[in-house]
Amino acid sequence: MSAEPPALLAADWGTTNFRLFLFSADGEIIARHTANIGLKNLGVLTFEQALTSVMKEDFARPDLPILLSGMVGSRQGWREAPYVACPAGLDDVVKGLVAAPAAKLKVKIVPGLSGEADHPGLINVMRGEETQIFGVSYKTGEGVYVLPGTHSKWASVEGGRITGFSSYMTGEMFSVLKRHSILGDLMDNDIDDDAAFRLGIDRAMNDKSFLSLIFSVRTEALFGHIKPESLSSYLSGLLIGSEIRAESIRHGIRPVTVIGDGTLIGLYERALKHTGFTDVTRQNGDDASAAGLWAIAQQGRLI
Repeated sequence: MSAEPPALLAADWGTTNFRLFLFSADGEIIARHTANIGLKNLGVLTFEQALTSVMKEDFARPDLPILLSGMVGSRQGWREAPYVACPAGLDDVVKGLVAAPAAKLKVKIVPGLSGEADHPGLINVMRGEETQIFGVSYKTGEGVYVLPGTHSKWASVEGGRITGFSSYMTGEMFSVLKRHSILGDLMDNDIDDDAAFRLGIDRAMNDKSFLSLIFSVRTEALFGHIKPESLSSYLSGLLIGSEIRAESIRHGIRPVTVIGDGTLIGLYERALKHTGFTDVTRQNGDDASAAGLWAIAQQGRLI
């Protein structure tokens, strides 16, 4: 435990998740807290009321500067923090910090990033992931960073700046297809079937006709080639494999750092290694968020 006094409250505040950190003056995390006050769960509470509701015990420090990242800075959030265009470093993010309209608290919100896609006229955006990337890349340096999730990201970092990134609706597509399509009706008692998962990956890596491929979830079930309990693993392989195929064409087979936690990270690690990405490093998502928030606070002289 640090002997330094508390110096900063910071949080990753997303659509469903909220993770709060209390930092000492030397950057050590004194305390952590998670709460069910994501943007979807606020009910009648204002953002300031929701934040104040979790500032208890160790976190009862309304005198400290507060830094927030994630969807709290979206158009539906506390106050919109306009996207900063890539390439962007910590200095660019700090210039884009906005003050939240709080009566009793000193709150700054981290902007998200935008970047041109490979196809002219298309744009990618992220909120929250940039903080995680900065939290990891200042230690690991240049490279490719993979952030699995509802909208997965693949980002390139060069010279301490996020130069560009791609977005994939992999997690959301899996949920939609499983819950709201004919494919999900065929699934039952899901298990983690590595053979079915790898089959899906291999087919996605060798066939770019994704909309045709996902129909095979139905036919593999109808002809008894894949058991109902293994179909979700097969679908997951098709989706993640399609994502990796696109990125292996874009970046080639090179070292990657995967940022996140939970079962999903394990699936991406397995998929990446199965497709030839032998140099795969894992970084905890919460730790990455905390490190990035601290780095932004230091760069912005909030502490």
